[in-house]
Amino acid sequence: MDGRKLGTRCPKLHDPWHGSWYLALDTPNVALGERERIRRGGYASREAAEQALEALRGPVHRDGGMITVEGWLTTWLDGRVRVRESTLRSYEQLSRNHLIPHLGRIPLRELGSRQITAMLEAIRQFSQAANRPVSDGTVARIHATLRAALNSAVREGLIEHNPARLVQLPRTRRPQAVVWTEERITQWQLDGQRPPVAVWTAAQTAQFLSSIRAHRLYAVYHLIALRGLRRGETAGLRWCDVDLDGKILTISQQIQRVGGHITQCATKTDSSRRTVAPPSQYCAATRPPSRLKPAPATSRFPATSSPTSKEGHSTPTSSPACSTT
Repeated sequence: MDGRKLGTRCPKLHDPWHGSWYLALDTPNVALGERERIRRGGYASREAAEQALEALRGPVHRDGGMITVEGWLTTWLDGRVRVRESTLRSYEQLSRNHLIPHLGRIPLRELGSRQITAMLEAIRQFSQAANRPVSDGTVARIHATLRAALNSAVREGLIEHNPARLVQLPRTRRPQAVVWTEERITQWQLDGQRPPVAVWTAAQTAQFLSSIRAHRLYAVYHLIALRGLRRGETAGLRWCDVDLDGKILTISQQIQRVGGHITQCATKTDSSRRTVAPPSQYCAATRPPSRLKPAPATSRFPATSSPTSKEGHSTPTSSPACSTT
């Protein structure tokens, strides 16, 4: 060969890979602390390859590399300061266990709906993190987490559209609650199967409450059964929220276990902040502790709280939900 450019006269032009341009791009792997190389080929000219490289590179990560799905999820989670702690924990868990292992190495701008659909279907069949197939509800939460993260990427101008919005999950129906009648109880005793959601009859509820009248949590079960309070709302009641004479309960907070710790937090929704008329049996069975000492003047907690409480919340032995006569 004399080094001359043959151009269109090259005899190997019939080979689709001959004479084309390639690109290579190093991407960071945040989880492993390493860099990986992405290669693409088949471009007709250098200009076409450079344009593809620029589009592939997209915005630059804070470490100087290209933004991958994993890199964006990490950045997005670090900036979640206006969500509940339990919600953030859920985002982190779903990202760590599912999204990053399946999609983390993909450049953010190359992520498409087909890849997301394939990930969700794979997780539905078997999850490495759970070591079993996962429920449709978990799949929906994984999808919702990714969709929220990509919505933020669109607002930041990192991508033009959110591919997760194009993914359609199979429609699932919530199990319908049925009444736990004597006939269903008999059938359950015969075949060992029962409905996913079964509701007690009024007689069964009354029988249960009567059988636990001496239990220290009798008032808790009474409120939940007859007034529909959530468990966290019942545990979050303070004596300042209870007016036994006026028969009024003010639901203003809840208690949750987040990351292995008991945490006082806001109600689930704004509409969950409400006033409830307690059953007369609750008022009769509940009595405030007789030896509550006023809090010191310098305390920021209300005087109606137990002296040994944390964050202004009564201890279990003096909680309005646990005190009975």
